[in-house]
Amino acid sequence: MTVKLKMPKARWRVILACLAVIAGITAATEPTWKQSSAPAGSSKPARTASAAVEAELAALLNAGKPNSATPARHKSNSSALVAAAAGADNQRFYRLGELLVRDGLADTIINLSREMNGYWYAWSVWHTPPAELDAFILAWRQVVTTMRSVPGQHFKFLWTIYPGGATATECWPGSAYVDYVGTDIFDWHGSPDGTYPHTPSGALDWALHWQHTLTASPGGLDWTARFSQLTGKPIIIPEWGLDFHSFGGQDDTYFLSRMTAWLRNHHAIGLYWIQSHVTWSGWPGGPLIANQGAAAQINAPGAVNGMGKLLGGHLQYAGVYLSDQETISDATAQPVLAPWENAGYRLVLSVDIIPNPPVIKSYSGPAEPGSKPYQLAGYPDAVAALSQGLRSLPRQQGVSGAGSHTGLACCAGAWPGRGGCRPACAGRRAARRPPWAAS
Repeated sequence: MTVKLKMPKARWRVILACLAVIAGITAATEPTWKQSSAPAGSSKPARTASAAVEAELAALLNAGKPNSATPARHKSNSSALVAAAAGADNQRFYRLGELLVRDGLADTIINLSREMNGYWYAWSVWHTPPAELDAFILAWRQVVTTMRSVPGQHFKFLWTIYPGGATATECWPGSAYVDYVGTDIFDWHGSPDGTYPHTPSGALDWALHWQHTLTASPGGLDWTARFSQLTGKPIIIPEWGLDFHSFGGQDDTYFLSRMTAWLRNHHAIGLYWIQSHVTWSGWPGGPLIANQGAAAQINAPGAVNGMGKLLGGHLQYAGVYLSDQETISDATAQPVLAPWENAGYRLVLSVDIIPNPPVIKSYSGPAEPGSKPYQLAGYPDAVAALSQGLRSLPRQQGVSGAGSHTGLACCAGAWPGRGGCRPACAGRRAARRPPWAAS
């Protein structure tokens, strides 16, 4: 027997209208690359756009050389990286997360094991055993999952590769484990022999070098921009700057003007490399230079203040590095973090999955001409190009991060990233602590 339910036509219209609104919201909020355009009457869901994105991502990740099939890629097998992939170091990273939260640095951006597609660091994919090519990926996921489980944290994780290094297939841990993507850009090298390109007349060829900076694969600026678009991850350039070595572009204002324009056009966060290149200063005041910062292997608030003063404002970010040679612990991390607790900057903190052995030093290049680091203030044209380019970037008062990606808002009277700045998501439920975290 068939039972027919009767309902007034007006009520049916209301219900149908509500369903239409819900369907419209779902379609509007779905990522563009997932939206299909199936022809009317088709019995198969169209996934062409999604498949095209997956194919392009795979092509980007496999771009460059050497790849995992190249014998030279496997310089050695890292048992420490394999152990980290199995979770051997999780407790150490949980403690680091707790320390950052205690120090009021819960919104730190973790630049995790930077430049992993280069051969020079112990955590490099060049050191993954041929039978365990996913060791770096698994280790990355262990660290991110562990640190995200710390109560009170709002950490973000930055994936930074090196331009022209090895393919990134064995580096990319997946979108769920990454918040920002980036690359390091310096005005150096560029020719096949490692020198800086020159024009036929012998002058530095700034224009040609800029083209190399754009087109390097993987990790050039064009590659990075496209990878950001496909993954939906905003960009951070955690290290960029001039270079005055014999293989550098010197006071290259062509590079500075185009790099700052690129940061602006791609809504990217950029941290200029200031290692020994600026004079320390107290808090500079002036307007906020949004989305910009300064980085150094050995950094201090006074140095970042000095860079801001040179540019006529105050920066938003500070690039800070835990020691590459030391195992992470409260004893090794606290001295690095303590100066930044109330310094007024949001940290982009370089953290290594495994430490470098003492014989592998952090690379700072050979001695510069005269064996002295250049002083940025000594190149007024470069300072003017930097100041004009960076201060013309959009200013976002009360926001700490890149555009709408951060979800952070500041309290009245506090600069972004200062002690008074609290994440908007502070009320969300704390993640469950792992069993070993109770001690």
